Amino acid sequence: MHTSKKVIGSSGLALILAMVLVLSGCSDNEAQVNNEPKAQETAAGTAGTNAPAGQKDGKYDPPVEIVAAQLAESNWVYDSGDDINNNVWSRYFSDTLGIKVKLDWTAAKAEDYTNKLNVIIGSGDNLPDMFQVNSTQLQQLVEEGQLADLTEAFEQSAKPFTKELMNKDGGIGISSATFDGKLMALPNLAGTITNNDVLWLRSDWLKKLGLAEPASIGDLEAIADAFVNKDPDGNGKKDSYGLGIAQGPVMTGGDVADLGGWFAGFKAYPGMWVKGSDGKIVYGGIQPQVKEALLKLQELYKNGLIDKEWIVKDGGKLGEDIIGNKLGMWYGGNWNSLWPIDVSKNADLVNLKPYSIVSVDGSKPVVQAVNPTVNSYTVIRKGYEHPEAAVKLLNEFQEKMWGATSENAKFGANMNVTPVVSYFKYPLVQSWPTTKDIPDNLDAVEAALASGDSSKLNSEQIEAFNAIQAFKKGDIAKGYGTMRQFDAFAIIKKDNLPNQLKSEFYGAPTPTMVTKKSSLDKLEQEVFTKIIMNKGSGEDFDKFVADWNSLGGEQITKEVNDWKASH
Repeated sequence: MHTSKKVIGSSGLALILAMVLVLSGCSDNEAQVNNEPKAQETAAGTAGTNAPAGQKDGKYDPPVEIVAAQLAESNWVYDSGDDINNNVWSRYFSDTLGIKVKLDWTAAKAEDYTNKLNVIIGSGDNLPDMFQVNSTQLQQLVEEGQLADLTEAFEQSAKPFTKELMNKDGGIGISSATFDGKLMALPNLAGTITNNDVLWLRSDWLKKLGLAEPASIGDLEAIADAFVNKDPDGNGKKDSYGLGIAQGPVMTGGDVADLGGWFAGFKAYPGMWVKGSDGKIVYGGIQPQVKEALLKLQELYKNGLIDKEWIVKDGGKLGEDIIGNKLGMWYGGNWNSLWPIDVSKNADLVNLKPYSIVSVDGSKPVVQAVNPTVNSYTVIRKGYEHPEAAVKLLNEFQEKMWGATSENAKFGANMNVTPVVSYFKYPLVQSWPTTKDIPDNLDAVEAALASGDSSKLNSEQIEAFNAIQAFKKGDIAKGYGTMRQFDAFAIIKKDNLPNQLKSEFYGAPTPTMVTKKSSLDKLEQEVFTKIIMNKGSGEDFDKFVADWNSLGGEQITKEVNDWKASH
């Protein structure tokens, strides 16, 4: 836990919501445990001896309304007739709990959501009853006394199964949401190594060009050169790219065409706080290995092995290149097989497979660093009459996703249609078991495939088992996404589970982070992009390091080390 300190001003950090998570698989937003019967309660058991007045059998009577704000990304898919306001989850919450979530406003992009919320917070406008925040926004709202204390609500209303899952990370998430002994938010936990990258590669292109899977950065560079210059798709045109990168760039793993896996191959970890040679914590983005990794990317760019227009291409645009046989190699999350890869539009994409990421010196395994488990936080404004309603929504989300009454096909994802309908994205209040995908789902499904006995699988695992079986019987459209995602799970487990490397800092933003970090992050993006695109040099990186330290980074580093010493 931490104590709150008065800070001046606030600059919003980019809101990380899982999902890119696009599902996955989400990466990020997927996570789970194998349920223990003693920890499970059915949806009908919501009400307890401490149920607030106005509730009958766990359901508010009359119903309560929560005015909320939510990120509802433009690429989300709904069943016919449904939308973010009316869907399987909203109907279930209304029928089961008597809770109606009314969306005051939504945003189609994470950046837009963060920016709008920052304006509302900064202007003093009325806050919604319930909304999600990042760690910087949480700190500011706590300091300004605008949030409800959820300590009693969680203690009295959280089911045993909810409490079990919310402490699977060793209490890191709950601690990060606790100020002066008071729980001020519900942390949205996610998987840890589940967010690591794999290398996505067209195996048919490798075979056609007589190339083996890469074992080093040098091998990867040779593959990129062949993909650009040796017509891997056989159309007689020089129209394919080498290594895919998405706009940003995203420098940590678990996204689409990000650079987390690339940097890890140089033992470089931008965005992470890692131990230096003297044992003290240092910021990964200013270490010498980052410079080496950037200059190598610059070399690939100069040699035409990276798309010249990468800076304006997001995951969707890269998906168009993938489907159009223009891109056959990139670093990305386990869920990339579900999106942006779409085998229904190009059957040859069945040959896109995940591989281990590679290092500059060929050493194995390459271990990636990940942030601890908090994606975002759900908060309730101070003064809202029913703060416990947020806890009850969390109870039902976790129960219907992973509890004794779980129904993954109804509430998780419909894997039998293209594109996949990811119902799990819709609820505002959610949190994911940190070991759900790796190793829990992976181990359970692999054991069932080996034995042929799926009787011990939960509903989500059954869906995966059936999809993989369908793939093996030739139903590519139904099974490809899950088959390749589980291939990626196995690679990530093998390479990272025995050697997990987590960012050393997971506390609330330090005072200087609140006022300086967003500008430092912007500077980092600008300099790194400039270097990759051959408009900067190694000297620019050295100047960036000096500027980063002088503009607040040195003080932030001191505050991080002080925090670590107290924990």
